[in-house]
Amino acid sequence: MSSRDALILMLPEAAEAAEAAEAPVRWMRVIDGALVQSGEGVNWLSACGIAALPDKARVLLVPPAALVTLHWIAHPDLPVRQGRAAARLTALTASLLSADQLFAATDANDDPALPHIVAVASRADMQHWLLWAQHHGLDPDIIVPAPLLLPEPESGFVRGRIADEMVLRGVDMALTADMALPALIGDAPIADIAAGVIEGRAIAALNAPPIDLRQGDFAKRVRRAVDKQALGRIILWSGLILLLCLAAVLVGIVKQHMAASRLDRESVALAQQVLPGASDAAQAQVELEGRLAARGAGGRAFTAPVAGLLAAVQDAPGVALTSLSRDPDGMIRATLAAAKAEDINMVLLAIQAAGYTITATPSQDPGGRTLADITVRS
Repeated sequence: MSSRDALILMLPEAAEAAEAAEAPVRWMRVIDGALVQSGEGVNWLSACGIAALPDKARVLLVPPAALVTLHWIAHPDLPVRQGRAAARLTALTASLLSADQLFAATDANDDPALPHIVAVASRADMQHWLLWAQHHGLDPDIIVPAPLLLPEPESGFVRGRIADEMVLRGVDMALTADMALPALIGDAPIADIAAGVIEGRAIAALNAPPIDLRQGDFAKRVRRAVDKQALGRIILWSGLILLLCLAAVLVGIVKQHMAASRLDRESVALAQQVLPGASDAAQAQVELEGRLAARGAGGRAFTAPVAGLLAAVQDAPGVALTSLSRDPDGMIRATLAAAKAEDINMVLLAIQAAGYTITATPSQDPGGRTLADITVRS
């Protein structure tokens, strides 16, 4: 947002009656820090000859003085930030409504010797002002209490008209004219402030507001504009990173393929010492396994008969396999034990039915169980 083009709105005490003649909104159009147009009511766009405010125009809202209470609270013995927080709590405690119904904002004073100015308004009023602005197509950037548009007096009070109210500001007090009772102001001198001074302070508040009520829960939500150049750079770098990752994966695949090809060539070279006609690793493996199986060696010569034996034993719950071994020539030897010889015979028949050649030598252990020492060959 820029104050080069701005709109300042000074609300009457009853904003819902803003379009009524007795309570008009006072508005000012500011361009390059200068007042170029002003008027009353809600027809500022048509009066300025525009359809809408520029996108970067700032909007300053000045709520009614009677609905914002100002407190001057000093805590010189505390650090600035702690003093500011303590001043805010003190102002809320001194208010008639409960703290959860109120909203308090403090100034940016960094001198602990000076009092902090705390503005207190009801949350309902804050919501009402923002809804009124939204109803008229506005989202205020700044909300400044009306009395702070008056200059700070060295003594006594200064007085000026803001919107439809006559407002007084003292050294440590601000109030509307109808609240300026003799008991409050006594015989203190009152100096009238020209309208031009108030307008000038309102324009200055566009860049340096004395207090901005748009903070905390009522802070303006700023939508960050999409930086197309930054977005383009992000997309470009993301694409480059993905490309590099893909290249790294492809390089790894190529290296693995080359290593596998080298191992295949070495395997074929070794196999050709036994199988001169071998042309590739897969063919050499098949032929070598075939020769080993014919000699009773190789992986198949052990795993296949053992698998058949175990399958037959599993189907006979009364038979136990007590030993299992393999001879150098590939012969599988096992010992079966059962309470009855018929159970062992069922296992032997199942092994034969699976296509294996067996021999069996019966015996009996000291416990009376029937044993069978068997051999199994493919």
